Amino acid sequence: MAIYIHFFRESSLEKLDFAKVLDFFENLPNFKIYYTDDEVQIDYRDDDFKFSYRYLITKKSRVSQIYKLNPKFLNVNFLLELPVLIPSFLVKEILTITQKVCKLFDLDIYNSAFEDVQPFNLADVVVLFEESRRQMIEEYGMQDKLPYEKEKLDVICRYQRSIESLREFYHNDVDVNPVELILNSETKDYGISYTWNAGKPAVFPPHLDFVYVREEQNLPFLVRRGDFYGIMNKYLIEIVNFLPDMYILKAKQAKAARKVLNRLRKVAIPDEHYKAVRLANLIDV
Repeated sequence: MAIYIHFFRESSLEKLDFAKVLDFFENLPNFKIYYTDDEVQIDYRDDDFKFSYRYLITKKSRVSQIYKLNPKFLNVNFLLELPVLIPSFLVKEILTITQKVCKLFDLDIYNSAFEDVQPFNLADVVVLFEESRRQMIEEYGMQDKLPYEKEKLDVICRYQRSIESLREFYHNDVDVNPVELILNSETKDYGISYTWNAGKPAVFPPHLDFVYVREEQNLPFLVRRGDFYGIMNKYLIEIVNFLPDMYILKAKQAKAARKVLNRLRKVAIPDEHYKAVRLANLIDV
């Protein structure tokens, strides 16, 4: 399910140079371009959140009732398929790129919810997205998506995008692992999980719900946040001035924390029904 953002250009301008458009996307990470008989697909695939979206260059216009629009604008048969059921954080990332495209190539936009073609305005398109998502959920339900508190989800997404920079900041001496969304197929309990390699220094991300404790000689086990921090609190140092609710376990403390592994194991919960789910399945509603 997607919102279609169609790109237009004033007819008085030179013809849009699609070679330059494709060059723009080829120089961005995670974009790949595919050619078919009817269209050019500019696909974005995101490993951090396990989702994708695309821009299309088509042979024919896909704007319905185009004759009603201001004739000074020319439909360039170029559009964005904006996913609806994804976190707002990701939508704002997508639209930031779209804003650059519009500015660089003198493009305006149109959606069937608009009265006419209009200049790209980030706030307007965010409102369109939020209203479209609300209507879709009202009509079709959440489907396989899961509700999550907006402020917390924004912070979690920011952490997930910051992993590489955090690794560089700590000179790769501290584990900075991605978070995962896990869902219990029987109880439908779900939350944000993180894997700690026992005895190793690590950054603990914001707003965790679960921690997997991985040992060299034993199977990993799963601990709820409250139990994990209740036992590990004295070894952890809060990271300030970056994101809230983040902690670091430094090398000396990580070594000392091995002595509490048996205590952690005693509060482990059965994990056979918990499975990893796409982080993009969380919806801030």
